[in-house]
Amino acid sequence: MNKKIFILVAAAIFIPQTPLFSGEGKGQEVKEFHQQQQEEKKAFKEQQKEEKEEFKQTLKGKKGQEKADALKQQHETQKTERKEFQKERYDENKAFLEQRLSKNKKLSDAQKKELIDEFENQRQEKDSLRDARHAEKVAFLEKIANDSSLTQEQKKEAIKAHFKDKKSGKKSERQEQKQERKSWWERFRQSSQPVNQTAN
Repeated sequence: MNKKIFILVAAAIFIPQTPLFSGEGKGQEVKEFHQQQQEEKKAFKEQQKEEKEEFKQTLKGKKGQEKADALKQQHETQKTERKEFQKERYDENKAFLEQRLSKNKKLSDAQKKELIDEFENQRQEKDSLRDARHAEKVAFLEKIANDSSLTQEQKKEAIKAHFKDKKSGKKSERQEQKQERKSWWERFRQSSQPVNQTAN
């Protein structure tokens, strides 16, 4: 099975019109689950944004290494909070996937297990990728902070350019994943048709 199925399976959970995961025709349940997760994600991001703004106020009067250490500590705290939040979402998604698959009579047990196993594998890969990106970001920021040849303004511009570039890359990556999900989903539906026909 394709290594990028995690994204595809995760998307499949949230596609209300999809008969594969609609079980007893309860597409509304999938839609509500997705909406709830979106609202929780938005609230979490807002909370972290507020905490960051409040933290900035505590930096007044701090300079040099003291300020750098405080920033690093705050960044690590928020990173830990994000990881915990993402783990909770993953656990919810997995439980929801298992619940929806248990109601599905059109897939074999082997196909269901394959989907769940791939869901777990892709989550691990996604976590590894996120950790690698974080390490890259920290290394970049430390390099800029320790570069005495740059003025404060040049450092700010370098950081701004770096994050703008990264944001653009993530947007392209999301579009690519969306297209992969669409084509994989079509292939998976076609491959599961023999099971569907025997189930009827």
